Amino acid sequence: MDQRIIELKHRARKLAATRQHSAFAQDCAEELGHANALFFEHPLMQRLQDDALPYLNEQSAIGVEHSKRVAIEAAALALAEPSGLDGEERRRVAVLAEIAGLLHDASRFEEDHAAQGAELALRLLAKYPLGDEERMHIAQAVALHETALPLADDGPEAARLLAAVVHDADCFRFGPEILPTTLWELCDMEEWSLERIADVFPEGPRRAATLRDAFRTEQGRRYGPELLDEGARMAPEYARIIEQLLAETDPANT
Repeated sequence: MDQRIIELKHRARKLAATRQHSAFAQDCAEELGHANALFFEHPLMQRLQDDALPYLNEQSAIGVEHSKRVAIEAAALALAEPSGLDGEERRRVAVLAEIAGLLHDASRFEEDHAAQGAELALRLLAKYPLGDEERMHIAQAVALHETALPLADDGPEAARLLAAVVHDADCFRFGPEILPTTLWELCDMEEWSLERIADVFPEGPRRAATLRDAFRTEQGRRYGPELLDEGARMAPEYARIIEQLLAETDPANT
């Protein structure tokens, strides 16, 4: 890997740390706190982190961080979203959302990675203490995480909510985290140089602009556009960081 990409990640993280908390983070603080505890304390998530890590890890660890944030925020959305589910059902969907969120990009390097990821999810979860229907709902959420098409309205509400929150949490990543999300989703960081990544980065903001009307949940439609707007405002700052790193390593400047 081009070591400048590691430095790019560090500088981007420093910039992101200067921003204020989003309305989503403030309004859904309780749900995010519960989701964070689930991620680190629930036995299924502890087991899955070990099983999923080989599919997500790379030198910069962006894939791990991306999938972790999708998992946690998908669970928070499941807890915050108005629905006909009772409290116990909603909490169960939150657990399933963390599982699907952590696995949604596990086959990122495969052609048709969402469909391949769904098959991988079924294989990985075959011996987990989950119901057959739950495993299928997780696989559906993984398969649909990049499509604007929801499950049929007459499907089980829990399955529809699960697929919707994973989709919306993934879209949230094109907010303030637009740089690492672009690196993870559009770039082969293990093989590409910083120069090549600089050429591709503008595609991230363009893709983000297509997501404004794609959110499936009420909470996604409430908070998603604001997050995307913040990502659009930060994108030029991230681009300048890339330009600075390129200038620092330009032979003409040495």
